[in-house]
Amino acid sequence: MTVSHAQPDTFVFFHVGDDVVMPSMLVDSIRWSNPDSVIVFCTDKKTPNIAGVSRRVEIDGDRSKLMTYRLEAFAKCGVAGAAIYLDTDMLVLRQIHPRAILGNQKIAMCQRNFSCDAGFNGNFRNLDFREYHGKPLGEVYPYVACCTITQTPAIWADLEAILRTLNPKFHLWYGDQEALRIYAEQQQPIVPLPERIYGCLPEANEHVSTAAILHFKGPARKPFMNAYHELMAANSKLVSAPAN
Repeated sequence: MTVSHAQPDTFVFFHVGDDVVMPSMLVDSIRWSNPDSVIVFCTDKKTPNIAGVSRRVEIDGDRSKLMTYRLEAFAKCGVAGAAIYLDTDMLVLRQIHPRAILGNQKIAMCQRNFSCDAGFNGNFRNLDFREYHGKPLGEVYPYVACCTITQTPAIWADLEAILRTLNPKFHLWYGDQEALRIYAEQQQPIVPLPERIYGCLPEANEHVSTAAILHFKGPARKPFMNAYHELMAANSKLVSAPAN
């Protein structure tokens, strides 16, 4: 099926809080790699503005329950048509066309490629997830919530509805991944977005050269995000510099 790119590609992210360093780097990377895209910033009234976004959408929510708040914000963002929804600890390296990836399907999920056989930690952030303790991470959460493409925001409302039926602990952590897994079990087909391409870890050297998005999850990887951002900024200046 041939998909026209006459309409701009849409990127959406959620962030609340005064520290906007990471989301600002994300926006820069989208502007450098997808300069004609629309970038929608979902937030609250108190969070500072971020340069480079196309539209700011303010949605009231409970900051203490970020899992639920994030899904609710995406559901209410008012985006028309297919869009890619990203975590803020990511850098976009290549052009991405959400509508072409989805085709006629409803949702594309980031399929876990890394640490799939690692045992799940059932005591995380003082929360009790003993029902999953020791099980392979790829079995517990086969989809990573960092990168998702949906045909409409209504799908996020479905995911939020699933999350609101779950134990309150999932409103604090893992709720988005829990909802994605349940949704995938109920709805088929799911378009797979390989994590090695759409959420590649910076240390995965064999995959970085072909990755479309890098994912700097966890405190140990944050300094690498700064370094990659600086490199992208330098390359952007070289590309835009006039020829002698």
